[in-house]
Amino acid sequence: MTDILAPFYMLPSLAIYAVFMVTTGLVAGLCCIALAPIAKPPQTKEHLDVAMRTTGSVMASLTLILAFCAVQARSQATDARGIVNAEVTAIASIGRIADRMGGAGHELKHHITLYVESIAAREFPTMVDHGVHAETQHLAEVLEAAAYRAAATAPDVIAADLLQEVGDIEQSRDRRLHAARMGLPGEFWLLITVLFMLLAATGALYPAKKHTVVMLAVQAAGCGALIAFVFIVDQPFRGSVRLTEQPYHTLLHTMEHHAAMMRQGERFARP
Repeated sequence: MTDILAPFYMLPSLAIYAVFMVTTGLVAGLCCIALAPIAKPPQTKEHLDVAMRTTGSVMASLTLILAFCAVQARSQATDARGIVNAEVTAIASIGRIADRMGGAGHELKHHITLYVESIAAREFPTMVDHGVHAETQHLAEVLEAAAYRAAATAPDVIAADLLQEVGDIEQSRDRRLHAARMGLPGEFWLLITVLFMLLAATGALYPAKKHTVVMLAVQAAGCGALIAFVFIVDQPFRGSVRLTEQPYHTLLHTMEHHAAMMRQGERFARP
């Protein structure tokens, strides 16, 4: 479902709510208008009581599965944020190691900067649809090679830390690229669709009177709002509430600040 509705992720949240609520409300109302004359439900108190119980049971089931999906989606968003933060932390760590290496770490810092810039500007915005970005992949390989060259001439302790962080960066990037496609399984969306169609089908149990049609449409629109919320938070790297590349920009700013402070310190240290 999310692949079919992928263009809707580009809409503002308010527009998504409006689309889902209007669509579900119309479907429920039209189902009552179309099916009630065919079913010809008796207008007795006993029948209306059974109809309302049936509608309530289906709505309760739908609400329960939507609540569960919302919790799952928020958990996925938390996991995705942790993956991004882990990658940023690993890159920052290798930057600090490069600072400790003095002049020998200048080349490494240069490759780190190019790599982070490529993630923020090229790979992160497109990884949901295209996965690995070729240029970012090349810069990752260049950074790894530079780290191994630097480790070859560094003290053993620094070399071990450097190689460990290089491995962490590679693993973190792989996890981020995998998480870019993270979302609720299709089976959840199928279940939500089936339950909503059952809810709409209960319109056949009511007489197609104006106030009844409006009541069913309003109930369905409320469920549509819940479905819209789950849709909005379903994939952590899509939509208006998605995770952004801001942590990488922040990292670049921090690295530039550290580099400026180190240059200033070196200048004052000179006789």
